[in-house]
Amino acid sequence: MFSAHPRLLTALATALLASTVLSGCGPAYPEIPRDAETGGQTLVELEDTLNSIEGLTFSDVGGSDPNIKGNTGFGMKVTLEEGYQLANPGALLVFLTESAWSVRDGYMPNIAVEIHYMGPVDDDIDMTAVGIEAGWVPSTTSTPGVADNGFTSVSVPVADYAAEKGVPENALRLGPWPGDVPEVPTGMVVERRD
Repeated sequence: MFSAHPRLLTALATALLASTVLSGCGPAYPEIPRDAETGGQTLVELEDTLNSIEGLTFSDVGGSDPNIKGNTGFGMKVTLEEGYQLANPGALLVFLTESAWSVRDGYMPNIAVEIHYMGPVDDDIDMTAVGIEAGWVPSTTSTPGVADNGFTSVSVPVADYAAEKGVPENALRLGPWPGDVPEVPTGMVVERRD
């Protein structure tokens, strides 16, 4: 039978309680900028702009709360509507990345802007390849490809993470957060003439 001195058990219990309480005293990561009072645009303003773009449907637009490591991102799903063609995929990638960076409510994205695109398979639009060609996505760690159903996605590194991933110019292109609100590119989406 196990027997221990009562003082030893009390000391162990106190030490366990203290370490548990103290380990939750502060974040395990640096403070992440959030909810800027000025600059950029609100998420609602971005959604209004996206909803005004003829030929594209957007869903799941928004940023994320920090994970356990303090990583935050911003993502969206884009679907090309029937009867339309994405004439300038590079313009879409830049516009959506800059738009995500311009949203001032919520957390600043400190890892990536994720864009999920769905379009006709025959268009062969590969958003990762577009990002690599435009210089926004590192070619060494990204795998281009389009799924059999026309789905493709891209992860555009932002903030300090861009430098870690080999595209430090992204931080320079975007500037301080929240960034300027970009204009919707003209001619980005056109009526299909097939």
